[in-house]
Order: sequence, then structure tokens, then C-alpha cells
Amino acid sequence: MAKNHQFTIGWICPLPLEKEAARLVLDEEYPQDEVQYQNAYYLGGQIGKHKVVIGVQRRIGLTGVAILAEKMRAGFPNIRYFLLVGIAGGVPRYGPAGAVSEIVLGDVVVSSPRSNHGGVLQYDKGAWEGQGRLNFRGHTNGVPGDLMAAVNNFRAEGWSKTNIAEVLKQMRLKLNDEQKRQYADPGPSQDRLFKDTYGHKGTEFDDCKVCCDADCIDSRSDRGAGATRLVDTPSVHFGNIASSNQLQISAIERERLRKEHDVICFEMEAAGVMDEYPCVVVRGICDYADSHKNKGWQNYAAATAAAYAKGLLSRVPTADTTSSALSAERSTPQQSVGTTNMRFGNNERGVQGRDIHGNIHIG
Repeated sequence: MAKNHQFTIGWICPLPLEKEAARLVLDEEYPQDEVQYQNAYYLGGQIGKHKVVIGVQRRIGLTGVAILAEKMRAGFPNIRYFLLVGIAGGVPRYGPAGAVSEIVLGDVVVSSPRSNHGGVLQYDKGAWEGQGRLNFRGHTNGVPGDLMAAVNNFRAEGWSKTNIAEVLKQMRLKLNDEQKRQYADPGPSQDRLFKDTYGHKGTEFDDCKVCCDADCIDSRSDRGAGATRLVDTPSVHFGNIASSNQLQISAIERERLRKEHDVICFEMEAAGVMDEYPCVVVRGICDYADSHKNKGWQNYAAATAAAYAKGLLSRVPTADTTSSALSAERSTPQQSVGTTNMRFGNNERGVQGRDIHGNIHIG
């Protein structure tokens, strides 16, 4: 039986489907009644030598995840790191001319410093200034040094493709035939990237195959060798993740943030944790952060993210939960990275000079 003080890794899942993928990577799962705090039950288990406690948000967005992280840290006081693991939207391609990388559905993105950002930026926080520029009032903190070292070492080993495939195979051994189909790689024919200027034509519940023009799709083969993937061999990408309370549904906005801030992924939780707790974000890509949402990739993307996170933990040193140094480490505040500017619009648009407290819509 694991005691609450023995858990050193907090794993946060925004959605129940992400929790189920996390369950599949546990080497051992503890009885639920043994993993609780203030009448709230968590999923607990072992990954390698780490005791991991997994929580699911009760409400979406930055506030919901911040509340969950606070409760988990209170109930499991020796949590050393948080992992935010789940699904997100990705940019189709990034990088300078001549060294462009393609992101396809099912790939994994890991928060890592790029340009003058620490790996996660909150893009609905700031104030409008001249020339249509958004000045951030603050940034989320970066991945802590020792955890970033594990990410970099893991990256240098070239672990991703072969090893993720093996973890996915082990995950499916725990499932029946019907469940295995839910976690199967949907394949390139189901990966539909629409032109940036072509918006979704139906309701949010309509499948793009029914309501959208297939002539506006760039298939993986159209995108070249960089978009080619064998079954169960997702690529892993490292860079800035944009976080806000607002679901990203505009390809034009997506591309603007990619160009100006080297953003390669969009989600709705990370900024709620990074300011307060040592954390790394791992996201499986289930859509292209545009209006063409694709639920058919969600389970598989959740599985690839969980598979990578399991591998990463194998490179993270275990902590001595009896050491007073661990509690001292927990109390050390995170240091913020520098500020920057974000430009939206053009000279013909109006300028707001006050703080923005709600969501930003960039039209």
C-alpha cells in the first residue's frame, strides 16, 4: 500500500479519455480507495521506480487545472514534478526555410524553451499598445532545470519512434479487441489538413468529410517526406506551447503566433500550472488548431502522449520522500522569464491601452 507522502510525480489529465490512456501506461495500479485526499479519489500507481498520482480536472481551462494542482500538492505533499499529459492542437509545420519540420496528427509536442519563451506562453494575458502590439504582463515559468535536463537527455537518445511503438503495443495488451480499435493509429487517410483560409462549413458536430471541400485538403503525401509516418511511429517535437482559456479555432491566428513566437502547439491548461509548480507539458496532436476539429484522433493522440511521458519518467531520477531537502525544494519559488511583445492586426486597427482580463479574439 502506497502512502500519500510516497507519491513524487503528479500527472494531470484535463479529460477523462486522457486519464484512461494514463492508466494503460502504469506498470502497477493501486486500489482506488488507497489513493485519496479529502474524500477525492485519484488514480495511483507505479511507473518504473516512480510512484505516480493521476488527477483529472473537474472544469476546463486555466483555473480548473490550477485548483487541481493545488489540491494534489496539498494531499500528496512530496510531489516533486507535475506532468501535464493529454491532447492538443498543433501547427502543421514550423522552422526556418530549408529546415522545416512537419507535425502530423498523432505526433507528440513537449514544452521546451524556444526564442525568449520558457516553453509555455499564455497568449490571452496582456495589454494592447501601439501598432497593434500585445505586451505581455508576465510569462509562465519554464521547465525546471533538472527536469529539462531529463527531457534533453531523452531527446538526444533519439528514443521516440521505436520506443513509443513498443509502449503502445504494451498498452494494447491490456485491452479487448473493441478497445484496441479505439487506440489504433487512424492512419494517413484520416489526417486532413485544410488550407489556412478554408474554415469549417458545418456545425461543430459535423464531420468534415460530409460538409467540407476535399479539394481544400493537403494530404500527408502532398506535404512531402517530412509528413510520412509508419504505423505507430509518431515524431516528437520540442518547442513553445501556447496556452489560454479559449479554444484555438483559427488557422490564421495559429500561423500568426507560430511566426511571431515560435509556437508549435495550442492547449488550455499549462499556463495554470507552470507559474506555481515545476512542470513539463506533453501533448499528443489530435487536430491542427483550426476550425476543423477531429475527434477521431483523440484517443490515439492521448495514447502517444502517455507513451512518451512514461519513457521520460524512466530518465527522471527518483526522489527520497524521507528527505527534508525535498520539502525545501518544493517551497522554492519559480523564477519568471523575461517579457516580450506580441503584435496583432495592423496600423489601421484601433488600439486598446488598458489591461485585458478576458479572452483575446484575433480576427
